[in-house]
Amino acid sequence: MTTLDPLIRREHARLLESVRRANVIREPFPHTIIDGALSSEFILQAYQCLPGKAQFSDAGHGLLAFQIWDKSEELAQWQSRRKVFWQHCNDALFDDVVATAIHTLFAPARQSLYQRLFGHRADSMQDLIQLQPWATSGALNIRAAGSTLPTHMDWPNRLYSLILYLDPEQNALPDWGTRLFRGPQIIGREGVEIMAKRAPDHVKSCAPEAATLIPFQPGRIAIFMNTPWSYHGARVQAQGNASRWCLVKGINMTLESTEQLFGLPPELT
Repeated sequence: MTTLDPLIRREHARLLESVRRANVIREPFPHTIIDGALSSEFILQAYQCLPGKAQFSDAGHGLLAFQIWDKSEELAQWQSRRKVFWQHCNDALFDDVVATAIHTLFAPARQSLYQRLFGHRADSMQDLIQLQPWATSGALNIRAAGSTLPTHMDWPNRLYSLILYLDPEQNALPDWGTRLFRGPQIIGREGVEIMAKRAPDHVKSCAPEAATLIPFQPGRIAIFMNTPWSYHGARVQAQGNASRWCLVKGINMTLESTEQLFGLPPELT
């Protein structure tokens, strides 16, 4: 047993219970906000085990990323004992039990969405969903001062996105949180085509002043469901060396499930 094992076991139980007790907010699209799901001890350990900024890859537009999913080259090549912490997070904290609990939490919202997209075929289409192992997804992100995560929707294989806000530099502002934009709720065949990236999205129809802000608070977890109107983004209104840190883990469907439900855009084939 490593010294991490008792901590991770405690955090797993705490996180799982927090997800099971959470409530889904329906507007502007299904999401939940969870505070206190991870202890201050865990958050401090996470800060101590972060890769240095030099280990992050430049993803462009003010974003640095370090992939922590189980078979990523960045994690495999990182010569540091600190990577064991993130391996434990993949294997034993953010595991398939928690992913299934999130999937269950959003079941009523998902059923409602599929009825609006597929009509009488909603139940049979939901039966096609197969989740990828959760360890195959995850990245640490640093967004520089003055940069913006443009308003966008996720790929059709993404069911839910989990964002854990981190603040190792102790300079984060509440306004740096994820913004959920209100866009036109297009359903039926056109909604399916928007999900599959076969039809133009309506990001230009999103009014910035109508966005729902999930304020940035260290240790807060935000989870939202992918729909044809799940437009979201963020901006770091600051100067100097201030940075927005977070952990992002998507719960994804297999590509086979995605193709059966929506079809695959070229980028996923």
